[in-house]
Amino acid sequence: MELPRPVRELRRLARKVGQAAPHELKAAARSLPVDPDLVVYESFAGNGMLCNPEAIFRALLADPEQQHLRHVWVLADLAAYASTVAEFADDPRVRFVRRGSVPYHRALATAGLLVNNATFPPDWGKRPGQTYLNTWHGTPLKAMGYDEAQGGWGARNVLRNFMMADYLLSTSAFMSEQMYEHAYRLVNIAPGELVEVGYPRTDLQLADADRLERTRARLRAEGVVIGAGQRLVLLAPTWKGESFHTPRNDAADLAALVDELEQLLPAGHRVLLKVHQQVYRFAAAEPRLAGRLVPNHLPTNAVLGITDVLVTDYSSIFFDFLSTGRPIVFHTPDREEYDGYRGCYLTPDELPGPQVGSARELADVVAAVGTGTALDPAVSHGRPYAAARARFAPRDDGGATQRVIDVVVRGRRDGHLVRRTRRDGRRTLMLYLGGMMSNGITSSALNLLRSLDHTRWDVSVVTGPIDNDDRRANAEAIDPRVRLFVRQGTPAISKAHWLNRRRMMRGHIDAVPPEALAKIDAALAQDWRRVVGSASFDHVVDFSGYSPAWTFLLGHAPARSRSVWQHNDLLADQMREVQGRRPHEANLRAVFTSYARFDHVVSVSEALRDINARSLAQWAPREKFAAARNTIDVQRVVSGASEAAPEGTLDRLRATDDGADPYVFVTVGRVSPEKNHTRLVEAFQLAHRRHPEIRLVVVGDGPLRVDLEALVARLGLSGLVLFVGLQRNPWSIMAATECFVLSSDYEGQPMVILEARTLGLPVVSTSFDSVGSALGPGEGLVVERTVDALADGMVAAVEGRVPRTDFDPEGYNAAVVQEFERAIGAVP
Repeated sequence: MELPRPVRELRRLARKVGQAAPHELKAAARSLPVDPDLVVYESFAGNGMLCNPEAIFRALLADPEQQHLRHVWVLADLAAYASTVAEFADDPRVRFVRRGSVPYHRALATAGLLVNNATFPPDWGKRPGQTYLNTWHGTPLKAMGYDEAQGGWGARNVLRNFMMADYLLSTSAFMSEQMYEHAYRLVNIAPGELVEVGYPRTDLQLADADRLERTRARLRAEGVVIGAGQRLVLLAPTWKGESFHTPRNDAADLAALVDELEQLLPAGHRVLLKVHQQVYRFAAAEPRLAGRLVPNHLPTNAVLGITDVLVTDYSSIFFDFLSTGRPIVFHTPDREEYDGYRGCYLTPDELPGPQVGSARELADVVAAVGTGTALDPAVSHGRPYAAARARFAPRDDGGATQRVIDVVVRGRRDGHLVRRTRRDGRRTLMLYLGGMMSNGITSSALNLLRSLDHTRWDVSVVTGPIDNDDRRANAEAIDPRVRLFVRQGTPAISKAHWLNRRRMMRGHIDAVPPEALAKIDAALAQDWRRVVGSASFDHVVDFSGYSPAWTFLLGHAPARSRSVWQHNDLLADQMREVQGRRPHEANLRAVFTSYARFDHVVSVSEALRDINARSLAQWAPREKFAAARNTIDVQRVVSGASEAAPEGTLDRLRATDDGADPYVFVTVGRVSPEKNHTRLVEAFQLAHRRHPEIRLVVVGDGPLRVDLEALVARLGLSGLVLFVGLQRNPWSIMAATECFVLSSDYEGQPMVILEARTLGLPVVSTSFDSVGSALGPGEGLVVERTVDALADGMVAAVEGRVPRTDFDPEGYNAAVVQEFERAIGAVP
């Protein structure tokens, strides 16, 4: 039985309050002062007190000069790491918080120093006054960041964290250049510094005999079986699978390998397994690994300190082990398969140890260690090992922890290698691309990214979540030379300010009290730092110009210049009605109020610039308005045209009763009021009476498609007018037709006309203010915006009276890129 309405409303309110409470607590935490004596540590998203953060923590805890510091450790599950919590139960300087909890977010918001070996979550952003040290968790062997198949999308939160870091820890020049500067594209924009002093965690490997014996005792206490005097062989493979978050369960295979290897090795060897934390839960559930599995919460490097022979595959663990000088063997039976889906940065001959494909070969090599025979790794790979140690671990000497503390905590840099990421002289450009749905703005943005000279421009883009197939397809079409930032999560603005923020986002900024506006502005500035870090770009561009949430956000971006685009007559767009409502009235009113925060307001044609400058004069002075036409993706248009049109698209239209050759018109665009498809259909009806052989293909979708299809049926044109909807490759259809026709009332810049001209099609278009940006005098036929005039133009095309003029799209693009650079203030 349905509950009474008051009860339902009460429950709904309770749910909303419950959902709002964590957000409000996080927002409140961000208003608290930053505590310079508070240090927060997180390793592997809270999966234990591990890695470089642990080494730094223990050193600071013991340092007589740092006794004033208080330490907060982040753990995913406090009960699961009860022994870690118990170790520090009597130390008032140390406490633990559960990752994702309210105390967690409070600690992140107020800590003076934050240390992480991976990433903080997307809704966290570093505040002014905080220092962030990202230590990462290994020198890269496997492809990372933009070198992986997922590229910028997969790297989005890592890139965001690196851009917020004040210090990025590095083991070597190889790691600095290969991972930070190349794989994550930090060249030119990262505000932090590279601290190339070695890895603190490796200090454990060079511990004294007492410390090493304590490691053996701790392993035994955890149930790991190690006999006295045994040669310890540590098998340490990486995770396998297509995704870090969904790794493959290969615990049974690993258990079988451990069994076989122990059976093949001579007496006196003991094989232990150390798996990647992402697959530890699988290994822990495998009964055959009892007594052999190194617990996840024990420091890996402490175990490496007592390891005699390391066996790995593609794990970067071997870089750490180099500092011991002990042998490394690579068990890589699936090297070819692994390279196919992940790839490695080193070639086989650069690896500092023999590579084997079977358990038998592996046992033979391990057994040969120390014998001086040909199979002994010291004999077969002595030189590659020495070269790798000098290249990848030059500063892993037992003193790395103190060097990190020197730089980050004590502020001592003398004698330590600390540098900015490389700058190569290119100008930096950041663009917001819009909603990434398939439309003219997205198409124009993607075209621009391909047309820019990337030897002169270092280009970044920012988008909202890529949350459907259409957005995903467009995101994948972003030029691969471009760096991608993704705005995830929500800004930490208190609900107390949401009413005023809503007023601001609906164009009523004058109704927002000055003190409230100052707080909203501060929150927006913080949110921009959350999205892209502390970088300052030379030029920032809102290429959409329709979303006040983004115009106000981009209005806080540190840059030499900020520009916002106008793709249409925006006052006309604001007043445009669709099915009795004005969808852009409020958002464009708000966008207009944001123009005060931009240096340039750029229209996509000179005619449009003049229209917008006149109609929006109250929002920006005339000198702010500029013009830059859109570029064409020539390669994509020509390549798309070379493909066959989708099966069945045009076959029906080509079939005529009298066998005559049909003459097919095509139009491409959103089926919405400004395109005035109704006029086109009515004009087609008149032209068809004079030339029955003509047909029309409508490519595109939109709110008026159903109404337009009904009109076609009422006029008896079914079978003569074909609707094919939104097409990922409209050019294959265009290339199979005889003439392009456009019936718009207004356009920003009619890019589809330029694409039609690129394909050599004659063009018939109605006369709107910006048509001259695509059709000059004598280039196609421009007619009045009436049904009769458009019908006459279509007849002229059928009768061969519409000129086909030469068009140089490459020359056009070169001129347009210069216009773009002038419009954003990059050149005079």
